[in-house]
Amino acid sequence: MNKHAYAILEAAEAWNWPAPSCMDTLGANTDKASEFKIVCRRLLLCLIAESHRLGGTLLERFWGEIEKSHPQFMENVQELKHTPYYSYDDTVQTFYENVDTDIVDFNPVFELAADLFTHIGLPFMNYDDDRFWRLFSPLSTLSPNTPRQKSFENRGENLKILALKRDGTSCPFSEVPYYGLGGVDPTLTYIIPCSIKSKAETLDYISVIAGNEAMESVLQYSNTIDNVFTVEASVTASHRRNCWGLEARENPNDIDQVTYYFKTFETGNMHRAGSVLLRDGDEITFGQGPEGAQYRNGPHPILCNLRLAVSRALHTSGAAEFISQLMHDAGDFDCRRITIKDHHFHEVLSAKLLICGRAQIA
Repeated sequence: MNKHAYAILEAAEAWNWPAPSCMDTLGANTDKASEFKIVCRRLLLCLIAESHRLGGTLLERFWGEIEKSHPQFMENVQELKHTPYYSYDDTVQTFYENVDTDIVDFNPVFELAADLFTHIGLPFMNYDDDRFWRLFSPLSTLSPNTPRQKSFENRGENLKILALKRDGTSCPFSEVPYYGLGGVDPTLTYIIPCSIKSKAETLDYISVIAGNEAMESVLQYSNTIDNVFTVEASVTASHRRNCWGLEARENPNDIDQVTYYFKTFETGNMHRAGSVLLRDGDEITFGQGPEGAQYRNGPHPILCNLRLAVSRALHTSGAAEFISQLMHDAGDFDCRRITIKDHHFHEVLSAKLLICGRAQIA
């Protein structure tokens, strides 16, 4: 059934996808709005594929939204569910059989795609670091001495110490030692951005994409050693951009034994995780510290595989690059003393609204 969905979403390129309302009302440049439509459709397609791998129900959710779009679609979708996939043309013909295209309203599908962009794409690109504190906090809370900022920093330092005790005092990716002569500084890396546990809509969509166990794992482990590891800074930066992920495979005979693999989303033999050169499928070893066994010998496998799925969807769909550009545009607001031209102001404000979760469609 997923192949039928992919065919329908390929055909959906011709649908009249609306732009997000903030871009429409602000008059932001039409190229950015057009790109948003393309990215939303591709992200929906890619997340359906990842959800299928994880045993989630996004595919069923997609068909449910399709069935709301025209009375005849309920019958046609049921027909597709009982028909093997043969070709793109056969699927599209069955899908539109006896459908008056003049009265089709695909708005439920458009809303699903925009919601996934807003509640999955943006939160998995936004991290709880200083850059986003400055970007979204009121001026009165920008001081590094605010209680919330101090709490975040203290929690991070505590988790870094635990990660070093679990994984040892060298980078698991490069094996370069931390500190000392020729060493690097360890950088704490979150697998799932810890702010996600407080985002109800994001948690709901995680449940749809990957199942209730994944959602409950995010709630339970987000602020714990199970959700972090330490690496050199360049590796963290590439992870935040969703350039690669970690695949965790549990031993079927021993669920406590987990093997981790570096997974890239590019073709070719060698790939970079920051400054580290790796092959797709290279094993990454955690748990080499003095307290490795006490802390599972590595991060939680469910969190690793959830992040891998979302990162792959964001990268493959082009959403990661698109959101990074939005962040860059929105960051222009930090230059408060520089005069911003009207047309650029529209782009910056549009980016701000999108990043803050205002990606509603017109």
